[in-house]
Order: sequence, then structure tokens, then C-alpha cells
Amino acid sequence: SLQLVVEMRTGEVRNLREQLATATQELEQSEIVKDKLVKSTARIEDLNEQLKIKNRLEKQLSVEKSQMETTAAAATGAAKRMSQNMEELQWRIRNNFDLPVEVFPNPNNKILPPSRFER
Repeated sequence: SLQLVVEMRTGEVRNLREQLATATQELEQSEIVKDKLVKSTARIEDLNEQLKIKNRLEKQLSVEKSQMETTAAAATGAAKRMSQNMEELQWRIRNNFDLPVEVFPNPNNKILPPSRFER
């Protein structure tokens, strides 16, 4: 009967040791998972910050692009108007027409009557 009690106690101790080993292994695994979770969380926060910076930069570049397109359109319009003015002046010169006074302002700020170009 003492032998039976010793065997029962030995079985319980063996069972408890197995449970302790299993719990220790699970604890180690949970520490590894916890460490991975901390690293993954930090990585996600870093990527979110990078995304915010990227979005801000994209927005800024979009605004700059829009401003540049507006400037380019205005410059194109100005160049077109200057080209048309140049063509008109060349036509007037070829056809000996009076040039408007405002095309060639007088350096002395005197108003001069319209004149005709002589050949």
C-alpha cells in the first residue's frame, strides 16, 4: 500500500513536471510572440508616419504642379500675344501703315502725332 502511494505521488510529480515544462515552453513562445508584436507595432507606426510624409509631399507637389501649369499657360498666352503683335507690326511695316504711338513710346514723354514710315 505504501508502494501504491509512492507510485501515485511519483505519477502526480511526473504529471506536474510535464505541466510545468509545457507551461514554461508556452511562456517562452508567448515572450517571442510578444517581442514580435512590439517590433511589428513599431514598424506599423513607422510606416504610417512615412505614409503621412509621403501624402503631404504628394499634396505639395500637386499644388506646385498646378501652379507651374498655370504659369506655363500664362506664359504661352503671353508668347502667343507677342507673336501676334509682332506679326501685326511686320504686316504694318510691309504695307507702310501708321504704327500706333503706344507701340514706340517717346522717351521725353511728349505726345507725338502719328507718322508714316517712308520707304
